[in-house]
Amino acid sequence: MSELSDLTLNFSLRDKIGTSASKQIRAQGRIPAVLYGKEVNRTLSVDDKEMRILLRKAEGTSSLMRLIGEGGEDELVLIKELQEDKIRDTILHIDFIEVKRGEDLQTTVPLSLVGEAEGVKTHGGILEVVANDIEIRCRPSKLPSAIELDISNLGLGENLQVKDLPEIDGVDFTSSEDTILVSCVGSASGRSGSGEDEEGVEGDEDAESPETSESDSGSSASDGDSAE
Repeated sequence: MSELSDLTLNFSLRDKIGTSASKQIRAQGRIPAVLYGKEVNRTLSVDDKEMRILLRKAEGTSSLMRLIGEGGEDELVLIKELQEDKIRDTILHIDFIEVKRGEDLQTTVPLSLVGEAEGVKTHGGILEVVANDIEIRCRPSKLPSAIELDISNLGLGENLQVKDLPEIDGVDFTSSEDTILVSCVGSASGRSGSGEDEEGVEGDEDAESPETSESDSGSSASDGDSAE
């Protein structure tokens, strides 16, 4: 996890809003943004290059950051939403949300799976990831950049739940303990083979039917001859 002092970004307040104003800001190498506070929302802009460097240091958008204003403002924030143009590799807009020092915050962080499931490695199972992130509650100073979950011992037909996550000092998981995060299910080839076996059995039964019919027919004829 990166130190908070490394995740500091300077910002400037802006008065103009709207599509045209946002285009002008981006043309100057800056990104239009909004800081959603507990009491007031502020429109601002941040330097594009500085923002990209900070994102690389933070290894994503879930880390706690500091915004430093031209007037000496010092805000703790999380990225609420980051809008991108993937084709042009452009950050279009950022929504920051204020975090109060000394108060608990509730947010989601990435769920990082570690290892290779035993059921996949040994039995050819398929890993089904149900959750890519997990919601937590903690103090700002305790916010992890991600939660790691070791799946090495996950066998075929088994799953891992919130209760299987590692205990982290100062961090609480808000979801129910029995919420499934990842499971290991039977392989597609296994299910396909099972279907073929069933079809084969049905085919054998069908193949026997004509013989049974002929036998029944013969018996009927014999019975008829006897009757005559």
